Amino acid sequence: MEVNGVCWPASDLPVQIEALGGIDEILKPGVLEVYLNTTVEALGIVVDANGDAAARWDQLRAICNRELVDVPQQIPAEGLQVAQSGGLRFGIWIMPDNRYAGMLEDLLVRLIPSDSKALHALAKKCVVEARNENAPFKDVHETKAEVYTWLAWQNPPGLRLHEAVKHRVLDPTKPESRPFVNWFKSLFRL
Repeated sequence: MEVNGVCWPASDLPVQIEALGGIDEILKPGVLEVYLNTTVEALGIVVDANGDAAARWDQLRAICNRELVDVPQQIPAEGLQVAQSGGLRFGIWIMPDNRYAGMLEDLLVRLIPSDSKALHALAKKCVVEARNENAPFKDVHETKAEVYTWLAWQNPPGLRLHEAVKHRVLDPTKPESRPFVNWFKSLFRL
């Protein structure tokens, strides 16, 4: 079974992943409430901070406050995890680290192996040069452009993000990945 580009053996599916099409879809009235009132054991939401992690938290917290108790003023550095009285474990992670502006790629760029830092620096220079030549990517996507440029120079070139982690082109054992991995494993009891 393929879920978001990752092939899981059907009998070994550790969690069900559902892409909702972005934060705007999650924030629509009633969407999160429906998921919070399901019969699943655990529900996790992973969103990009993009420009402002605190603002993203405020948006999600406003919805959570209507459905959950004890939602803190700020998202914990280790991600949100709360248990509802009905037994649902609920969590939120704001990429890259619950604190800073960014997205998934801002976490993954931290997983570039040490022996490839010079190549990553070259990818960054190329992205700056592309910007100077009017490359149309948004400023908020600069790190995304850097990561994909760097991935284009790997063997094999052009791996998708999950493939780069799976094949250890990006190093999932680096300490920078631990907070997210720990949150995910704890929430879903893996």
